[in-house]
Amino acid sequence: MNFDIWSILIFIIIFQGLFLLSILLMSSKRRMKRENKYLFSLILILMWFLFEFLAIRNTINIKLNVFYGTRYGSWMLLGPITFFYFKTIINANWRFTKKELLHFLPFIASVIIIPLFTMETINSRQVHYGMLSVFDHREKIISPLQYMYSVIFVLQFIHLGYYLFKNLSILKIYTLKLQSEYATIDRQVKWLRGFNITLLFVLLFSAIFLYVLLVTDIYRRYLDYIYVLPIGVLFYLISYYLMDIAWKPVETKNGKYAGSSLNSDDIVSYATQLDDLVRKEKSYMNPEIRLKDLAQMIKLSNHQVSQIINQHFQLSFFDYINRYRILEAKKIIEENPELTLLEVAFDAGFSNKTSFVNAFKKFEKTTPSKYREAIIYS
Repeated sequence: MNFDIWSILIFIIIFQGLFLLSILLMSSKRRMKRENKYLFSLILILMWFLFEFLAIRNTINIKLNVFYGTRYGSWMLLGPITFFYFKTIINANWRFTKKELLHFLPFIASVIIIPLFTMETINSRQVHYGMLSVFDHREKIISPLQYMYSVIFVLQFIHLGYYLFKNLSILKIYTLKLQSEYATIDRQVKWLRGFNITLLFVLLFSAIFLYVLLVTDIYRRYLDYIYVLPIGVLFYLISYYLMDIAWKPVETKNGKYAGSSLNSDDIVSYATQLDDLVRKEKSYMNPEIRLKDLAQMIKLSNHQVSQIINQHFQLSFFDYINRYRILEAKKIIEENPELTLLEVAFDAGFSNKTSFVNAFKKFEKTTPSKYREAIIYS
């Protein structure tokens, strides 16, 4: 085996993957989290790809065709696994059913069934020079099956891209639901988005690699690493944060307020009552306040309070509470301009400075520091 700098980097990433697997297996708390089961599967798949990459680059012959799954479309396994991971997070009641197996049919058919029953599925040139060698200008004899697998090699990346964009859609829905129920959106959502975007970058680098091969007909061995090394970043994201996150549950029912018993007069009356209570109790000062807390205050259901806030104030619960926090922050700055922005944020009910600054800019169209400067020099 050739231990060049690239192979050493791959070994480092593989050992990091083994470390992640050991952490997940040794902790019963981590093992029991449903979403971590999909993370575990994802780590195994990525490690499989890395071992396959090392074997190909160092001409190590593994006597098992399925091991070289990338040639047959094994990336079709990644999309469904990430999709199920996201679905588990957004819906605590979601369970894997037999119907979900349909997502794996492309992988099962192309990687397991067809190669198992077809001798010499791909030719030696595809093995030694890559699956896309069938598209180059050199004269060759190609069977329909070999040509099909060259197409599948490209389609597997498109297949993954489809699921990654579905994940972004799921994440958008989850974020909106968090805003309708919680007054604080934790950074965990950003880490989840970063996880998906990192995979999108892996996909982008793969597309660049394919472009170089197909359009320019230029191939350099080290170009393969532009889509392999980002996997190390993905392992870092998983190890650093994702496996220990306690995801906030959200309401999964759809239909908005079609069946609501509140009429327009009720909404106005309850909105006034709600506003009075929030101002009097200063409920917004609690960083962990939730929609259900306001519902208990005026003895309504979560759904009804959400309707009142959305329809009367034209705000999400997240913005409704933050609007009060910004009013409180302005008062604090005016009375105590010497306080740091972090102190102002905490005193106004925010859990971190970033959320405070973003909310201030949203409602006041300026930053809290500029607002404070205007107060000091006025």
